[in-house]
Amino acid sequence: MLKRIAAAILVLVALPVAFAAAATDDPFLRYKGTPHDALFDVGFDGSHGIAVGSGGTVLTSEDSGLTWKQDRRPETELALLGVAIEGERRFAVGQSGRIFRAGKDGWTALESGTDARLFQVALGESGLAAVVGGFGTILTSQDNGATWVSPEIDWMAILDDYVEPHLYAVAIVGNAIVVAGEFGLVLRSEDRGTTWTVVHKGEESIFSFTFDRNGKGLAVGQTGLALSTPDGGRSWQRLESLDETNLLGVWQSGPRAFAVGIRGAYASHDGGRSWKSVNRSDIETGWYQAVASSAARDKPVLVGHRGRILEMDE
Repeated sequence: MLKRIAAAILVLVALPVAFAAAATDDPFLRYKGTPHDALFDVGFDGSHGIAVGSGGTVLTSEDSGLTWKQDRRPETELALLGVAIEGERRFAVGQSGRIFRAGKDGWTALESGTDARLFQVALGESGLAAVVGGFGTILTSQDNGATWVSPEIDWMAILDDYVEPHLYAVAIVGNAIVVAGEFGLVLRSEDRGTTWTVVHKGEESIFSFTFDRNGKGLAVGQTGLALSTPDGGRSWQRLESLDETNLLGVWQSGPRAFAVGIRGAYASHDGGRSWKSVNRSDIETGWYQAVASSAARDKPVLVGHRGRILEMDE
Protein backbone atom coordinates (compact mmCIF):
# COMPACT_ATOMS: atom_id res chain seq x y z
CA MET A 1 0.00 0.00 0.00
CA LEU A 2 1.22 3.48 -0.82
CA LYS A 3 2.37 5.63 2.05
CA ARG A 4 0.97 9.08 1.55
CA ILE A 5 3.58 11.70 2.46
CA ALA A 6 2.05 14.70 4.21
CA ALA A 7 2.28 17.65 1.83
CA ALA A 8 3.33 21.08 3.03
CA ILE A 9 1.71 23.00 0.21
CA LEU A 10 -1.25 25.31 0.59
CA VAL A 11 -2.01 24.45 4.19
CA LEU A 12 0.40 27.17 5.19
CA VAL A 13 -2.47 29.49 5.94
CA ALA A 14 -2.76 27.59 9.24
CA LEU A 15 0.94 27.10 9.84
CA PRO A 16 1.57 27.62 13.58
CA VAL A 17 5.15 28.85 13.24
CA ALA A 18 5.72 32.51 14.08
CA PHE A 19 7.78 34.25 11.41
CA ALA A 20 9.91 37.36 11.78
CA ALA A 21 8.30 40.67 10.90
CA ALA A 22 9.37 42.33 7.65
CA ALA A 23 12.09 44.93 7.79
CA THR A 24 10.80 48.31 6.69
CA ASP A 25 13.98 48.97 4.67
CA ASP A 26 13.88 45.69 2.75
CA PRO A 27 15.08 46.65 -0.77
CA PHE A 28 13.33 43.64 -2.33
CA LEU A 29 9.92 44.27 -0.79
CA ARG A 30 7.27 45.40 -3.29
CA TYR A 31 4.19 44.84 -1.12
CA LYS A 32 3.48 43.94 2.50
CA GLY A 33 0.17 42.82 3.93
CA THR A 34 -0.80 42.13 7.53
CA PRO A 35 0.55 39.29 9.70
CA HIS A 36 -2.67 37.38 8.96
CA ASP A 37 -2.46 37.69 5.16
CA ALA A 38 -1.11 35.06 2.78
CA LEU A 39 -0.57 35.08 -0.98
CA PHE A 40 -0.58 31.77 -2.82
CA ASP A 41 -0.02 32.51 -6.51
CA VAL A 42 1.09 35.21 -8.92
CA GLY A 43 0.98 35.56 -12.69
CA PHE A 44 1.94 38.10 -15.34
CA ASP A 45 0.93 38.89 -18.90
CA GLY A 46 2.80 41.82 -20.38
CA SER A 47 3.05 44.50 -17.70
CA HIS A 48 -0.11 43.32 -15.94
CA GLY A 49 0.25 41.14 -12.84
CA ILE A 50 -2.25 39.46 -10.51
CA ALA A 51 -1.56 37.92 -7.10
CA VAL A 52 -4.20 36.00 -5.14
CA GLY A 53 -4.46 34.72 -1.61
CA SER A 54 -6.36 34.27 1.62
CA GLY A 55 -9.90 35.53 2.05
CA GLY A 56 -10.39 36.06 -1.67
CA THR A 57 -7.56 38.61 -1.84
CA VAL A 58 -6.69 39.98 -5.29
CA LEU A 59 -3.74 42.32 -5.85
CA THR A 60 -2.93 43.82 -9.24
CA SER A 61 0.08 45.53 -10.80
CA GLU A 62 0.18 47.57 -14.00
CA ASP A 63 3.94 48.21 -13.99
CA SER A 64 5.42 44.71 -14.23
CA GLY A 65 5.32 44.12 -10.48
CA LEU A 66 7.00 47.26 -9.18
CA THR A 67 3.85 48.42 -7.37
CA TRP A 68 0.73 46.57 -6.25
CA LYS A 69 -2.73 47.57 -5.08
CA GLN A 70 -5.80 45.86 -3.68
CA ASP A 71 -8.30 45.11 -6.44
CA ARG A 72 -11.92 44.05 -6.57
CA ARG A 73 -12.37 40.60 -5.03
CA PRO A 74 -14.62 37.79 -6.18
CA GLU A 75 -17.63 37.14 -3.99
CA THR A 76 -15.90 34.71 -1.63
CA GLU A 77 -14.24 34.73 1.77
CA LEU A 78 -12.35 31.56 0.90
CA ALA A 79 -8.73 31.45 -0.19
CA LEU A 80 -7.80 31.83 -3.84
CA LEU A 81 -4.96 29.40 -4.51
CA GLY A 82 -4.20 29.75 -8.23
CA VAL A 83 -4.33 32.39 -10.95
CA ALA A 84 -3.67 32.48 -14.70
CA ILE A 85 -3.59 35.41 -17.14
CA GLU A 86 -3.48 35.45 -20.92
CA GLY A 87 -4.55 38.75 -22.46
CA GLU A 88 -8.11 39.43 -21.38
CA ARG A 89 -8.52 35.87 -20.10
CA ARG A 90 -8.04 35.91 -16.33
CA PHE A 91 -8.99 33.00 -14.08
CA ALA A 92 -8.64 32.33 -10.35
CA VAL A 93 -9.32 29.07 -8.48
CA GLY A 94 -9.47 28.15 -4.83
CA GLN A 95 -11.08 26.34 -1.96
CA SER A 96 -14.34 24.39 -2.21
CA GLY A 97 -14.20 24.08 -6.00
CA ARG A 98 -14.34 27.82 -6.64
CA ILE A 99 -13.49 29.01 -10.17
CA PHE A 100 -13.76 32.68 -11.11
CA ARG A 101 -13.30 34.45 -14.44
CA ALA A 102 -12.56 38.17 -14.66
CA GLY A 103 -14.48 40.48 -16.95
CA LYS A 104 -15.34 44.15 -17.33
CA ASP A 105 -17.76 43.94 -14.40
CA GLY A 106 -15.41 42.12 -12.06
CA TRP A 107 -15.11 38.42 -11.23
CA THR A 108 -17.83 35.95 -12.22
CA ALA A 109 -18.23 32.61 -10.45
CA LEU A 110 -18.23 29.59 -12.77
CA GLU A 111 -19.81 26.21 -12.11
CA SER A 112 -16.98 23.73 -11.58
CA GLY A 113 -19.00 20.64 -10.66
CA THR A 114 -16.74 19.86 -7.68
CA ASP A 115 -16.18 20.98 -4.11
CA ALA A 116 -12.54 19.84 -4.08
CA ARG A 117 -9.83 22.32 -3.23
CA LEU A 118 -8.46 23.66 -6.53
CA PHE A 119 -4.76 24.48 -6.57
CA GLN A 120 -3.83 25.77 -10.02
CA VAL A 121 -5.22 26.81 -13.40
CA ALA A 122 -3.61 27.01 -16.84
CA LEU A 123 -4.82 28.54 -20.11
CA GLY A 124 -4.28 27.38 -23.69
CA GLU A 125 -5.42 28.19 -27.20
CA SER A 126 -8.94 28.00 -28.64
CA GLY A 127 -10.69 28.37 -25.29
CA LEU A 128 -8.78 25.58 -23.55
CA ALA A 129 -8.38 25.79 -19.77
CA ALA A 130 -7.28 23.20 -17.24
CA VAL A 131 -7.50 23.05 -13.44
CA VAL A 132 -6.09 20.60 -10.88
CA GLY A 133 -6.88 20.02 -7.22
CA GLY A 134 -7.26 17.69 -4.30
CA PHE A 135 -8.05 13.97 -4.49
CA GLY A 136 -7.20 13.50 -8.14
CA THR A 137 -9.23 16.42 -9.45
CA ILE A 138 -8.62 17.37 -13.07
CA LEU A 139 -11.03 19.73 -14.84
CA THR A 140 -10.84 20.85 -18.45
CA SER A 141 -12.83 23.39 -20.42
CA GLN A 142 -12.95 23.80 -24.19
CA ASP A 143 -15.06 26.97 -24.13
CA ASN A 144 -13.15 29.44 -21.98
CA GLY A 145 -14.63 28.20 -18.72
CA ALA A 146 -18.32 28.14 -19.65
CA THR A 147 -18.43 24.38 -19.01
CA TRP A 148 -16.04 21.99 -17.27
CA VAL A 149 -15.58 18.24 -17.49
CA SER A 150 -13.57 15.79 -15.41
CA PRO A 151 -11.82 12.88 -17.16
CA GLU A 152 -12.08 9.35 -15.81
CA ILE A 153 -8.70 8.37 -14.35
CA ASP A 154 -8.06 4.79 -13.14
CA TRP A 155 -5.90 5.60 -10.12
CA MET A 156 -5.82 1.96 -9.03
CA ALA A 157 -4.16 1.02 -12.31
CA ILE A 158 -1.68 3.87 -11.95
CA LEU A 159 -0.80 3.58 -8.25
CA ASP A 160 -1.91 0.04 -7.39
CA ASP A 161 -3.90 1.59 -4.55
CA TYR A 162 -7.29 3.20 -4.02
CA VAL A 163 -5.73 6.52 -3.04
CA GLU A 164 -6.62 9.54 -5.16
CA PRO A 165 -3.51 11.74 -5.31
CA HIS A 166 -3.60 15.47 -4.77
CA LEU A 167 -2.58 17.25 -7.97
CA TYR A 168 -0.79 20.55 -7.43
CA ALA A 169 0.55 21.75 -10.78
CA VAL A 170 -0.84 22.15 -14.30
CA ALA A 171 0.59 23.66 -17.47
CA ILE A 172 -0.42 23.74 -21.12
CA VAL A 173 2.63 23.18 -23.29
CA GLY A 174 1.82 23.64 -26.97
CA ASN A 175 -1.19 21.39 -27.52
CA ALA A 176 -0.53 19.20 -24.46
CA ILE A 177 -1.78 19.44 -20.88
CA VAL A 178 0.69 18.39 -18.17
CA VAL A 179 -0.31 17.85 -14.52
CA ALA A 180 1.71 16.78 -11.47
CA GLY A 181 1.28 16.09 -7.78
CA GLU A 182 1.70 13.48 -5.09
CA PHE A 183 3.89 10.39 -5.48
CA GLY A 184 5.98 12.18 -8.09
CA LEU A 185 3.16 11.77 -10.57
CA VAL A 186 3.28 13.55 -13.91
CA LEU A 187 0.45 12.92 -16.38
CA ARG A 188 0.28 14.24 -19.93
CA SER A 189 -2.63 14.59 -22.36
CA GLU A 190 -2.14 15.11 -26.09
CA ASP A 191 -5.86 15.50 -26.88
CA ARG A 192 -6.96 18.49 -24.77
CA GLY A 193 -7.68 16.38 -21.69
CA THR A 194 -9.62 13.40 -23.05
CA THR A 195 -6.96 10.73 -22.47
CA TRP A 196 -3.93 10.73 -20.18
CA THR A 197 -0.56 8.99 -20.04
CA VAL A 198 1.61 8.62 -16.93
CA VAL A 199 5.12 9.85 -17.76
CA HIS A 200 6.70 9.92 -14.29
CA LYS A 201 6.22 8.40 -10.82
CA GLY A 202 8.27 8.67 -7.65
CA GLU A 203 7.97 9.19 -3.91
CA GLU A 204 8.13 12.91 -3.20
CA SER A 205 5.29 15.22 -4.15
CA ILE A 206 5.79 17.61 -7.06
CA PHE A 207 4.42 21.02 -6.10
CA SER A 208 5.27 23.20 -9.10
CA PHE A 209 6.74 23.19 -12.59
CA THR A 210 7.54 25.66 -15.34
CA PHE A 211 8.12 25.36 -19.10
CA ASP A 212 9.69 27.66 -21.67
CA ARG A 213 8.47 28.10 -25.25
CA ASN A 214 10.66 25.24 -26.44
CA GLY A 215 9.22 22.79 -23.92
CA LYS A 216 12.23 22.73 -21.60
CA GLY A 217 11.03 22.65 -18.03
CA LEU A 218 11.84 22.34 -14.36
CA ALA A 219 9.82 20.83 -11.52
CA VAL A 220 10.32 21.13 -7.75
CA GLY A 221 8.74 19.57 -4.71
CA GLN A 222 9.07 17.86 -1.40
CA THR A 223 12.38 17.64 0.52
CA GLY A 224 14.35 19.44 -2.16
CA LEU A 225 13.06 17.47 -5.14
CA ALA A 226 14.19 18.94 -8.48
CA LEU A 227 13.51 17.50 -11.95
CA SER A 228 14.09 18.68 -15.51
CA THR A 229 12.47 17.86 -18.84
CA PRO A 230 13.81 18.62 -22.34
CA ASP A 231 10.66 17.70 -24.24
CA GLY A 232 7.55 19.35 -22.85
CA GLY A 233 7.11 16.90 -20.01
CA ARG A 234 7.33 13.64 -21.96
CA SER A 235 10.42 12.56 -20.01
CA TRP A 236 11.96 13.70 -16.72
CA GLN A 237 15.43 13.52 -15.18
CA ARG A 238 16.20 13.92 -11.50
CA LEU A 239 18.54 16.78 -10.57
CA GLU A 240 20.64 17.16 -7.45
CA SER A 241 18.39 17.58 -4.40
CA LEU A 242 18.16 21.10 -2.99
CA ASP A 243 18.87 20.34 0.67
CA GLU A 244 15.72 19.29 2.54
CA THR A 245 13.67 22.39 1.71
CA ASN A 246 10.05 21.87 0.68
CA LEU A 247 10.00 23.77 -2.61
CA LEU A 248 6.62 25.20 -3.57
CA GLY A 249 7.30 27.32 -6.66
CA VAL A 250 9.77 27.48 -9.56
CA TRP A 251 10.51 29.96 -12.37
CA GLN A 252 12.88 29.98 -15.32
CA SER A 253 14.06 32.46 -17.94
CA GLY A 254 16.65 31.16 -20.35
CA PRO A 255 19.45 29.58 -18.26
CA ARG A 256 18.25 31.36 -15.11
CA ALA A 257 15.97 29.65 -12.62
CA PHE A 258 14.62 30.39 -9.15
CA ALA A 259 12.94 28.03 -6.67
CA VAL A 260 11.11 29.08 -3.49
CA GLY A 261 9.60 27.30 -0.54
CA ILE A 262 9.54 27.03 3.24
CA ARG A 263 12.50 28.85 4.78
CA GLY A 264 14.54 28.60 1.63
CA ALA A 265 15.11 29.77 -1.94
CA TYR A 266 17.65 28.80 -4.60
CA ALA A 267 18.95 30.39 -7.79
CA SER A 268 20.48 28.70 -10.84
CA HIS A 269 22.30 30.17 -13.82
CA ASP A 270 22.76 26.95 -15.79
CA GLY A 271 19.25 25.70 -16.36
CA GLY A 272 18.96 23.95 -13.02
CA ARG A 273 22.09 21.82 -13.19
CA SER A 274 23.51 23.64 -10.16
CA TRP A 275 21.91 25.87 -7.54
CA LYS A 276 23.00 28.26 -4.83
CA SER A 277 21.08 29.22 -1.72
CA VAL A 278 19.63 32.74 -1.63
CA ASN A 279 19.94 34.45 1.75
CA ARG A 280 18.14 37.74 1.33
CA SER A 281 15.11 39.45 2.84
CA ASP A 282 13.22 37.11 5.21
CA ILE A 283 13.54 34.03 3.00
CA GLU A 284 15.28 31.97 5.70
CA THR A 285 12.55 32.65 8.25
CA GLY A 286 9.38 32.74 6.13
CA TRP A 287 7.69 30.87 3.32
CA TYR A 288 7.02 31.82 -0.28
CA GLN A 289 4.50 29.89 -2.31
CA ALA A 290 4.92 30.96 -5.93
CA VAL A 291 7.28 32.82 -8.25
CA ALA A 292 6.78 34.43 -11.68
CA SER A 293 8.03 37.42 -13.66
CA SER A 294 6.95 39.97 -16.20
CA ALA A 295 8.62 39.86 -19.61
CA ALA A 296 9.71 43.49 -19.27
CA ARG A 297 11.60 43.21 -15.95
CA ASP A 298 12.50 39.51 -16.17
CA LYS A 299 13.16 39.24 -12.43
CA PRO A 300 11.65 36.61 -10.12
CA VAL A 301 8.69 37.94 -8.13
CA LEU A 302 7.85 35.91 -5.01
CA VAL A 303 4.55 35.84 -3.08
CA GLY A 304 3.88 34.27 0.29
CA HIS A 305 3.44 34.78 4.02
CA ARG A 306 2.13 38.03 5.51
CA GLY A 307 0.90 39.00 2.05
CA ARG A 308 4.47 39.81 1.05
CA ILE A 309 5.68 40.31 -2.51
CA LEU A 310 9.42 40.35 -3.19
CA GLU A 311 11.26 41.12 -6.43
CA MET A 312 14.67 39.46 -6.38
CA ASP A 313 17.83 40.35 -8.27
CA GLU A 314 18.95 36.76 -8.94
